[in-house]
Amino acid sequence: MTLRFFAHASFQIRTDDGQSIVIDPWLDANPLSSVKSKDVSADYILLTHAHGDHCGDTLKIADKDTIVVAVSELAGYFKEAGCKTHAIQIGGAHNFSFGTVRFVKAEHGSMTPDGRYGGLAAGIIITIDGYSIYHMGDTGLFGDLKLIGDMQNIDCLLVPIGGNYTMDPSDAAMACSWLKPRFAIPMHYNTFPVIKQDPALFANACKERGISVKIMQPGESISL
Repeated sequence: MTLRFFAHASFQIRTDDGQSIVIDPWLDANPLSSVKSKDVSADYILLTHAHGDHCGDTLKIADKDTIVVAVSELAGYFKEAGCKTHAIQIGGAHNFSFGTVRFVKAEHGSMTPDGRYGGLAAGIIITIDGYSIYHMGDTGLFGDLKLIGDMQNIDCLLVPIGGNYTMDPSDAAMACSWLKPRFAIPMHYNTFPVIKQDPALFANACKERGISVKIMQPGESISL
């Protein structure tokens, strides 16, 4: 299984049997992404929330067989647009062909590109062959992360560090200490001036707490 970081909060998981799971695709208007939507195919697209910098290229990537997975309101938005969808709500989970997807709480807003309510923002825990990846979406620090860490063994944590809209490096490191992942990957930083951060600050703060960090470059892939 491989994990590819496109840029911002956009990732692709490719399973050993060749399935493609894309998370929060925003590529074409992303100044840091060298990969564009025309170059990406997806069996599944998982969306944490409705903001354009997370779901912006969903309709470009989704074909007639792609399943878009999101909270009910956002799934309804993409169903109206012609996509195949599967709705999950916070606390719910579903077994798909590649593994299990669970939606958990995130502290953030959500509005569709046309101004409609996009449902609750979410984090997504994906478990494939016993290996868990937690994409936190956009979120601030909140106490229930301790509960998630107690309930779920997390191998790979994708954590926002940009500040302003989400946690900054200090808060993100605190979240890591509660979630206790095997390693963490920072995301959602340096795309815009207002979220400019040095990921080394996050890595150092995590190291003090015994958490390993992998800083991925846009376009980079790693084996899990």
